[in-house]
Amino acid sequence: MADEAKYRVGMVAKMTGLSTHTLRMWEKRYVAVLPKRTEAGGRLYTDADVARLRLLHELVESGHSIGGIAKLSDADLRHMAASFPAPPSQPVVRHLPELRSRVMKAIEQLRIQDAEQMLSRAALSTEPSEFLQMVVAPVLVEIGERWKRGELRIAHEHAGSTVMRGLLFSLMRLYPANDSRRRAVIATPAKEDHELGALMVSMLAAMHGWSVLYLGPDLPAEEIAYAVTDTNADLLMLSITNLKPKESQREIAAIEAAIPERVRVLVGGRAASALAESRVQILQDLAVVETELSR
Repeated sequence: MADEAKYRVGMVAKMTGLSTHTLRMWEKRYVAVLPKRTEAGGRLYTDADVARLRLLHELVESGHSIGGIAKLSDADLRHMAASFPAPPSQPVVRHLPELRSRVMKAIEQLRIQDAEQMLSRAALSTEPSEFLQMVVAPVLVEIGERWKRGELRIAHEHAGSTVMRGLLFSLMRLYPANDSRRRAVIATPAKEDHELGALMVSMLAAMHGWSVLYLGPDLPAEEIAYAVTDTNADLLMLSITNLKPKESQREIAAIEAAIPERVRVLVGGRAASALAESRVQILQDLAVVETELSR
């Protein structure tokens, strides 16, 4: 029966061609479908839900905004789909370099709303880790390099960072904390005020099933250690971008000394540095971070 809820989210992803991340976004932000729930809280979809999601996917691929069509009836969606030829299938990844260029152009011209809209649409159709590695991180690096060369003003750098910060916070909210999951505390140490790297790994950690406590930038070692101990965290992740090596080593050593030895500590960022006897793992690549989070 079409109204029998029988498909779990992984199967629906395979049946519709939509990632589980996109399904979650379409449900949470646009209420595109309303799947039933198992006793454990998992999603269960009907045949009608699957058919509707296929229609929505087809129309989005044809150029429609999901926000503009998510509330339409099934009949209206079928009528719209009949009016558009199916687009050729192309991997989303092929369009990401062009997207980065368009986002950078918008930031150059301080068209911040345009940049936000382009990034939000891309986040809907791209796997989270791919989106971070091929869009967010390269755009942030380019903004920083062009600012150093004098090609962009401080206003451009701040505007771009604000766009990314808002986007990452909105994506993190799709994976709400759950007390039954493994716990991770994520922050930047004292005097480190660049938080976008920490936000990116927070999103990855939440996506991989961690219950994330994100503390933000510039925290003293004793405050980070308190949060780790008080929440009985299993993992601490730090992002260090601008500290000098001795500052990084000092902060990491102070935190290590104040937290239980059972807690794993992962540190990333171009300025990450720890003493030789430290037990922390220094990770410089988001793909490696994701591998560690999935363990």
